[in-house]
Amino acid sequence: MFFKVQIYFQKMITRTTPLERIVSVIVVLLLIISPIHLHAQKGSKIRTVVIDAGHGGRDPGAVGKKSKEKDITLDVALKVGSYIKQNLPDVKIVYTRSRDQFIELHRRAAIANENDADVFISIHCNAAKDIRVYGAETFVMGEHRTNANLEVAKLENAAILLEENASDEYGGFDPNSTAAYIALSLYQSQNKHQSLILAQQVQEQFSKRVGRKDRSVQQAGFLVLYRTAMPSILVELGFITNPAEEAFLISEEGKVYMASAIYRAFKEYKTKFERDNTKPLNLPAEWEEVLVQKPKEATENIQSEKETIKTRPPTPSSTQEKSSNEAVKKTELIYKVQFATFTREFPLSDKRFSALSNIEIYFHDGLFKYTSGNFKTFAEAVAYQNRMRNKGYEDAFVVAFYNGKRIRIDEAEKIKK
Repeated sequence: MFFKVQIYFQKMITRTTPLERIVSVIVVLLLIISPIHLHAQKGSKIRTVVIDAGHGGRDPGAVGKKSKEKDITLDVALKVGSYIKQNLPDVKIVYTRSRDQFIELHRRAAIANENDADVFISIHCNAAKDIRVYGAETFVMGEHRTNANLEVAKLENAAILLEENASDEYGGFDPNSTAAYIALSLYQSQNKHQSLILAQQVQEQFSKRVGRKDRSVQQAGFLVLYRTAMPSILVELGFITNPAEEAFLISEEGKVYMASAIYRAFKEYKTKFERDNTKPLNLPAEWEEVLVQKPKEATENIQSEKETIKTRPPTPSSTQEKSSNEAVKKTELIYKVQFATFTREFPLSDKRFSALSNIEIYFHDGLFKYTSGNFKTFAEAVAYQNRMRNKGYEDAFVVAFYNGKRIRIDEAEKIKK
């Protein structure tokens, strides 16, 4: 249906009457937000992941001096699956291809949907006219913010030109038409929040663990992501048009490093998702905050009693304070650092909190949440958060309160202004 909408949109933007354009846009939006797209990640467990090796067969993808994208992506995809199989035996792994084979874009997404996958990871290599360009980036479905992002989407979507029934399957979608991407960008996945979280974790692994240049998380209109009904990302391992990066990506060491980075990101995403026990279509505020704070400063780790004891840092001197703090003024904007969450309440004098001072409890979303510190500025809270992480509270993050009520960080920043 979407591609019929897309053709209509292409015709619509050529109209000259402003009123006609407004009415047409409303029609397009109503079609796009129809219930056919309202599918969120199901349940509290991640049981199936689909790993998609980009291109294949008669579609080589990007071509470097010594390599083809289709070969690198297949090797890395199989390694990612192998690591998941070895270390996460409860996860079912499905490959869109396990050999040098041409698979249509719509078929790749269909494989994920037919297997009721919880996560879809599409692996690719990038290319650029300028051989000096290098670095790794991860895309989610969305509106391209730069021409560079648009060009990446065009490059990957061009694979449909090799499909026999592309015109019928994609409703005349032209992968080289900018207007087509304007229409595609109107689509907003119900799984975008989770997709962004997973994408950010992949980029952190690439940059911090493998040492690759971080080109950050991006958004663009990819057909293979549009048709998936679960959190989905498209990973660009690097530019095989850059001689040094190509050499790294075709080496066994490079493939192992990049595959293990994707595996670790998936494992981290799975662990946090299952701990948070996210409900469909009702994401907790903590997951929302990932989109407005700096990387790793907002992902809440809902821990059990046993897990919290495991991460408790060494006991400091007895001079440290253990109190619930003086009451904050009702009209005061205050920042705190949250470090633990429980299904039942523990006293502030509990030994597991002995490493921290100025401890408070608040009840939110049916859980008892523990914070440390009171700060007037976000910067002060972040500095304290980092000190807490160094002490062993790796998942500590900043929260904001106004009028005694928990609010989002972006809302707090607006209040300050």
